[in-house]
Amino acid sequence: MKTPKIVILCGGKGVRLKPITNDIPKPLVEIDGKPILHQAVNLYSNKGFNDFIFCIGYKGSLIKNYFNKFSNYNIQYSDSGEEATMLKRIYDIKDLIEDKIIVAYGDTYADIDFKKLLESHNSSDALMTIVASSVQSPFGLINIKKDNKIIEFKEKPKLNYYMGYSIIEKEAFNYITKDLLNTKGEEGWTLFFQKIISMGKMRAYYHEGLNITFNTHSQKKIADNIFKYYTYWGENEE
Repeated sequence: MKTPKIVILCGGKGVRLKPITNDIPKPLVEIDGKPILHQAVNLYSNKGFNDFIFCIGYKGSLIKNYFNKFSNYNIQYSDSGEEATMLKRIYDIKDLIEDKIIVAYGDTYADIDFKKLLESHNSSDALMTIVASSVQSPFGLINIKKDNKIIEFKEKPKLNYYMGYSIIEKEAFNYITKDLLNTKGEEGWTLFFQKIISMGKMRAYYHEGLNITFNTHSQKKIADNIFKYYTYWGENEE
């Protein structure tokens, strides 16, 4: 069976990583000596997924120039401009795909078993499957009614969160409306998710393994330390 294309969102400006991102886009910020986007693409390629669409924007030409050095990845590019929302970037690749896609972020590295993810998705009638993980809250959480009466208390519960990876069927693009595309910021992306949820067509796939991402300089230091103890470079490295 042909593997789906991996669509990687890599058009953001990485404002919280300035001054590094004054000169390069966030996906080219290095982690353990190589851009995190390269680390991730090589990981996916080693897992048998070698067809990519890069949704570029801010300093996208630098991403093109970097990956032009490598012949072992099949990469297409879609440039929606620096100010495009995530939903607009996804919508603009609709003519480059024939079937479902895997969506990932260009600043994230996670050792997800894509084959099991696909098996889980294909066993359902979902239009979207999002990859979820859990994090333990550092706080005790309470549920308060309007009269300030507390009706529930949970001591540092585990909470589910969206990791940024998903499978999206091409049919789901039919529900990306002009109104959603014209919504400011990333609210359109959220409303699109809520639309699919309201239809009963979204499911979750749990991943409890490695997940490296960073938005700030302090988070990048943590990511570097984690990555030093994790190696996945294989035959496809150039």
